[in-house]
Amino acid sequence: MKTIVKIGWTLCLILGLCSCHLDSTDSAGDASREDYRFLYDYNAKELDGYTIRWESNTVKVYTGNISGAESFINRWQGPVNFQYVNYIPSDGVSFSYTPSMQYCGVTYYTYNNAGRMIQARVEISTNQFFCKGGLENTVTHEMGHALGFLGHTSDGSLMDPDGGNGNITTRLRNFMSLLYRMPYGTNIKPYLSFALHSPAERYQKDGQQIIERVIY
Repeated sequence: MKTIVKIGWTLCLILGLCSCHLDSTDSAGDASREDYRFLYDYNAKELDGYTIRWESNTVKVYTGNISGAESFINRWQGPVNFQYVNYIPSDGVSFSYTPSMQYCGVTYYTYNNAGRMIQARVEISTNQFFCKGGLENTVTHEMGHALGFLGHTSDGSLMDPDGGNGNITTRLRNFMSLLYRMPYGTNIKPYLSFALHSPAERYQKDGQQIIERVIY
C-alpha cells in the first residue's frame, strides 16, 4: 500500500466500470455480470479468465506479533475464515515488520498456474505515520491482496493504493464471496460479457508452473 494514488489504476477502474452494465445473474447464484467482470479485472485476469485463491476457505495466518493484526484481518471474515498459527506457514499468509519507509505495506504472493494460491508474505512498515488510516488500514489492505484481490481500485475505499477511507465496500464483499464460493482455477469466461482472445493461455490444469508476484 502506498500513500500516492497512481493514475494507471484509475484508468483501469474506469475501463472496468464502463465495460458492462448488465444485471443478469449467473445460474449458480446471485452474482451479476458486473460482479464477474470485477472478479476478472482484479483476480482472474492474471490467468486469462481462471480464478486464483487459496484451496481452503480457512486460511492459515501468522501475524508476526503485530499488535491488533487479528482484529484487522478478521474484517474480511465471512466468505473466508482464519486459522491463526504461531509459525510461518508454508501454505498460508505470514506478516512481519520492516524498517523500510518506501511503502506502508507490501505483499509477495505465490500461486501455481492452476490457480491455487501457495503462499503470501506481507511486510508492514514500522512507520505508519504517513500511511492513510494507519496500521489498521495497512494490515487489512494487504490481507485483501493476500486473499486474492490482485490490483487496486480508485473509488476511495480500502483497496485504493493508499487505503482510501478504509471501508470494505459491498462490491469488495461481493468480490470475496464470489471468489471463495468457487474452487480455485474456475473458468469464469462464460460469465463475462466480452470475449477473451489470448494466443497462449497461462492457465494449466496440472499447475506445474509456479508464479511469483508482488503488489504494494
